[in-house]
Amino acid sequence: MGRTAKFCIRGRTWAGLALMVAFVAPAAADCPPSLEGQVQQAAQLRAWTQDAARPAAPFQRVALSLADCLSSPDPALRDELGFELLSAWMRAGRLTPETLRLLRDRWLSVLQAPPDAPGFHAPFAALALSEVARVDRVQPFLQPAEREALLVAGASWLRQWRDYRAHDDHEGWRHGVAHGADLLMQLALNPAVDADGAALMLASLGAQVLAQGQVAYQHGEGERLARAARFALARSAWSAEQVKAWLLTVVEPARGGSWDARRLRLAHNARQFLWPLYVALQEQADAGLRERALPAVRQALASLD
Repeated sequence: MGRTAKFCIRGRTWAGLALMVAFVAPAAADCPPSLEGQVQQAAQLRAWTQDAARPAAPFQRVALSLADCLSSPDPALRDELGFELLSAWMRAGRLTPETLRLLRDRWLSVLQAPPDAPGFHAPFAALALSEVARVDRVQPFLQPAEREALLVAGASWLRQWRDYRAHDDHEGWRHGVAHGADLLMQLALNPAVDADGAALMLASLGAQVLAQGQVAYQHGEGERLARAARFALARSAWSAEQVKAWLLTVVEPARGGSWDARRLRLAHNARQFLWPLYVALQEQADAGLRERALPAVRQALASLD
């Protein structure tokens, strides 16, 4: 099922996603889904969901069909219909743990597959998985091994993602880096995730801060990475020195040398990450986290001048 990732953190090995989760093959495309024998449009589906007394069973079948919409090149189907309805149903508790597991397995298989040329499916699979992770955080249903598999898959995918397209006026959103950060943020917020998991997430978030110098972030990517990093830092067991070493390593390519176009992009992206992180830490109620992280952020910012 595509590439596997292997990381070692404090003696703990994270490897072989195929060993930790059984993926299911995607079903045949059924987007937009049919209801009572007729294809439904977004407005009809939204109206259909308003009936609070409607039995849960139809939601499960339609949700599996809506999952096919996340690969659509049509933003109205992909974002407004597929993702928005699935997110609303997950947040309203409409989907059963069994359906959520089927969706999780389908979207994990997308993250493990080679990226498709249009570049929509994997970013939206990551965003949808962030909603699965949120359900598990609010009302746990995943087993520890299942949650760990989700964390490893999300961290591995974000670290390796190289498509930095964000928004197009005609094609809509891709935004893979931001969506991957959202998935890791939901996992970092989960008290069941340990310090080793937080360290894995920080390594992946850090790998995307500078976008490899390929683009200058313009659509809030740095802020989304910073938000996830703040919660991962809170979950980590890192000392002030470890936070400092991590941040200086993250911004190192943006330091020194001539101010050519590439270095300008690198420094821009570093600041797009560091300033939101600095502000968030200033507002952080946890004094211990502020003491561990704020000096490191200040030093990283100063190193860019």
